[in-house]
Amino acid sequence: MTHSSPLHADGAADPFAPDGIIFRPVSPRLITARLVSNLVFNGACLIGFVAAGTWASPWFHIGTALVVVVTAWELWLIPRQVRAMGYAMADEHLLWRKGILYRRISVVPYGRMQFVDTSQGPLGRHLGIAEVKLHTASASTDATINGLPVTEAENLRRVLSDRGEQRMAGL
Repeated sequence: MTHSSPLHADGAADPFAPDGIIFRPVSPRLITARLVSNLVFNGACLIGFVAAGTWASPWFHIGTALVVVVTAWELWLIPRQVRAMGYAMADEHLLWRKGILYRRISVVPYGRMQFVDTSQGPLGRHLGIAEVKLHTASASTDATINGLPVTEAENLRRVLSDRGEQRMAGL
């Protein structure tokens, strides 16, 4: 199945949707993971500002209001950020796309990969998601693909390792 790149108003192809490349989305469970971690932190800040506003000075209630605004903004933003993430495996390289306002696409050639690892924290383990990290000789081209279902993450790690070894053997 091929994908036709959308065109900009000036007629140029969209560099974040390359022709013929289909991006696989990350798991929507990543939304939950990010929201939980942010809400725990925001909740602690909220409790601190409410307590300080009650016992020390009412001026601390400004902080309470800011935490509420930031939390509302995160509840709106995080799901959109996660839906914008995706990866694709082309013939010679892996593409990793993310971002809404500031979009970014990373292209990592298979032959440049030194090693690939899979990791999972306690929240990820509970939600059944993991991350795959690609390491290259250049730190600026490393990529971390978060929020993949565990079986997909392990399969991606295996496929990327195999492709990297094949490309390195051809050098």
